[in-house]
Amino acid sequence: MQQKPERRGLQALEAKTARNSADKARWMRQQLRHSMAGLLADTQPVRPCGRPRVADLRGEGHFHLVPELFLQTGGSTCFTLPHGPLALHAGEALLMPPRMLHAEATVGTAFSNIVVYADGTALTCHLATETSPGRPGIDHLESRQHPHAARIHDWLADAATLGSDAEDADARLQVRALLASACAGVLRVLDDAAPRTQPEPPLVARVRMWVNNQLGDHALTVTALAAQAGCTPEYLSHVFSQTTGGHLIAHINRQRMARAAHLLAETDMAGKEVAWACGFTTPSYFIQTFRQQFGATPQQWRAKRRAELGDTAPS
Repeated sequence: MQQKPERRGLQALEAKTARNSADKARWMRQQLRHSMAGLLADTQPVRPCGRPRVADLRGEGHFHLVPELFLQTGGSTCFTLPHGPLALHAGEALLMPPRMLHAEATVGTAFSNIVVYADGTALTCHLATETSPGRPGIDHLESRQHPHAARIHDWLADAATLGSDAEDADARLQVRALLASACAGVLRVLDDAAPRTQPEPPLVARVRMWVNNQLGDHALTVTALAAQAGCTPEYLSHVFSQTTGGHLIAHINRQRMARAAHLLAETDMAGKEVAWACGFTTPSYFIQTFRQQFGATPQQWRAKRRAELGDTAPS
């Protein structure tokens, strides 16, 4: 039986998309190897980024609780940071420290960069290109659940603690070695011949990244995510639930509560500031949601945690 023309056309489009994805995957790996070699040979500059301050968490952009590694492969990225703009040019690397508020804009032609993010056992590595004038977007994304992701996180976290602007030459050398190790670790995880779990569908992996990037936005909802994905909220919720076994709205709430607990434990931010940083429009709703999750108000939870740690306040 002959296939209908529209079915044949759909299959051809799917095959072309798969070929394009495979080409991008190969190119992304080539760039990771190139950066690893450049970092070890001291030919790839690592731009200093400064250190975050709690007072700078309100403003334009977003932040993460773990470091992000940016490898600029074409054009430039203009970062808006609390202490001023920073331009990352092709052939340079930048390690964004945890809790560093930043916004990104594309500059120049042929913009592209690779972004590495590791948290727990989750690793994401994506290629970004210019999706609209001045705005970067995900062009190719690979996500893995893998035990070695924790090692990559630790290498990046150690490098962020040392700081790429360290005055000590040995410390700067150590930062480069740690970033090169992270690149090597990403390559190993992406090409693991016996992966621990199957890669998530690209749509789910993208949604997870969008949630991480937009967690402080009170307008972050399933409906808003569906609009970004170009599908209905019902379809997005169904795909996410089928893949993860949980509801998307519950995932958003868990991520917000995890961020809130981290900020309460690791900083002296006021409760209303924590609420804002976690995407809550009113402190009262934040307190209500936090109590439902942890069985105590944010203030009670923070006091109890500090008492357990010997009344040691964060610096």
